[in-house]
Amino acid sequence: LSLDSWTPRAPVSGLSALNGTMVPMLDVNTNIYSKVVTTVIYVALFLVGSLGNSFTLWTLFTKRSMQNLQSTVHYHLASLAVSDLLILVLSMPIELYNFIWFHHPWVFGDAVCRGYYFLRDSCSYATALNIASLSVERYMAICHPFKAKSIMSRSRTKKLISGMWLVSFALATPMLAVMGQVMRDRELLCTHVVSKVTMKSVLQVNAILSFVVPMVAISALNGVIANQLLRMFREGEQENRMCVIGGNPTMLNVTVEPNRAQSLRHGVLVLRVVVIAFVVCWLPYHVRRLMYCYVTEWTDDLYDFYHYFYMLTNMLFYVSSAINPILYNLVSATYRQLFLSTLRYVCCRRPPRRKLRPLTRHSISISSNHTLSSHTIKETVY
Repeated sequence: LSLDSWTPRAPVSGLSALNGTMVPMLDVNTNIYSKVVTTVIYVALFLVGSLGNSFTLWTLFTKRSMQNLQSTVHYHLASLAVSDLLILVLSMPIELYNFIWFHHPWVFGDAVCRGYYFLRDSCSYATALNIASLSVERYMAICHPFKAKSIMSRSRTKKLISGMWLVSFALATPMLAVMGQVMRDRELLCTHVVSKVTMKSVLQVNAILSFVVPMVAISALNGVIANQLLRMFREGEQENRMCVIGGNPTMLNVTVEPNRAQSLRHGVLVLRVVVIAFVVCWLPYHVRRLMYCYVTEWTDDLYDFYHYFYMLTNMLFYVSSAINPILYNLVSATYRQLFLSTLRYVCCRRPPRRKLRPLTRHSISISSNHTLSSHTIKETVY
């Protein structure tokens, strides 16, 4: 019985002892139609996700792009693209071969077995933390633009992202110990090599840290951002605010242009889609993994349900990595312009007809003769 490498049909005779725990040996019977459909969907997700994330990285790291992209949000987008790309490239081919088509024996060796789960969970943690950090960045930029200018520097953002990756690798380290290659009924399997109690604890921590905590953070922050955008829309075209700049109280005159109303409403919709997409793509995956540990009595009907539930949840897991480049294209107007410009160049092998125009910068006048560029605000209302 393996965390990911089995989709059960019915118990066969005999029990196998695993660290003193008796577990049933299960066989697999996936019909060819399910295999073909799953393969077609996986290949489509792989192509869309790999190309989308690769284009994202290419767009973000070209010299011309680095000159135009000023907001730190683009570092978060690049980190998210790396984690999504690694999930697709490192996990999907092995899963398609050994968990969809040929369930046993495991043919890649013990090191690949442990490394597969370690890298898969590392990238999963990194993706969840990147999405959460992106929400924090958007929250600061929209709700606290003055603080964001001073706090969210490029160097600090790079250190934050590096720290998130180190934390992700650290959190996934237990998978190197709990998973491994074992011989069972004269066949090699990639499965857990610890007791089910230990495995349950590892998966519980994984679900909490890679889903529950990020989901709460994303939902809360995006909710606050949405309320801020709605408030800006409802308050009309002009509002006077008192704020403190340089230790002196000043009157801030903020103007929300009429043609920004649609952008504000669109921004709220994008935020809601971000939360919904994260929950829909990640919740079933973690429910299925926890189901593996908590179900003690496996009936034939439950075997069949788990079998197809496994394929569905993992599809949704990969859907998240495939749609993130599309979804987060909506985060930054400047990035979106550069992405489309790069795509036109790659497809047509010619530069865009029009020169890329950076976002317009409008000044917000302040009574003490201070001037604050609204580039940050316009950059964050999608």
